[in-house]
Amino acid sequence: MKLSTRSRYGLRILMQIAIENSKGELAQGRDIAEKQEISEAYLEQLMIPMKSAGLVKTARGCTGGYKLNKSPDKITVLELIEIFEGGIEIVPCMTPKKCPRLSICPVTGVWRKLTDAMKGTAAAISLQDV
Repeated sequence: MKLSTRSRYGLRILMQIAIENSKGELAQGRDIAEKQEISEAYLEQLMIPMKSAGLVKTARGCTGGYKLNKSPDKITVLELIEIFEGGIEIVPCMTPKKCPRLSICPVTGVWRKLTDAMKGTAAAISLQDV
């Protein structure tokens, strides 16, 4: 499995927001984009699903910006990956709908263990840990 730039940049964006918020400040979009070397347009695209998922909220106006909607220790890497990737699956054949051989496949258990290990690891890493 290869994570998209959406997940990778999303984590960097959340980290930058957390840093600014820890100083008692709202994170400005242009500052996040500059510090994380992401275009403002792409940053805005990535903020939409993160706002919809309740990870961040915005304040409008000249002193506005982005703020985490949850404590950094309550935001996990798994949550972010699920927002942008739809979940973690090592192989696409882990459901009967995608693979008619699932019930007789001798390696299904291997893929399930690997998937569960990745999910468990991602769920155990919070934004605070980063």
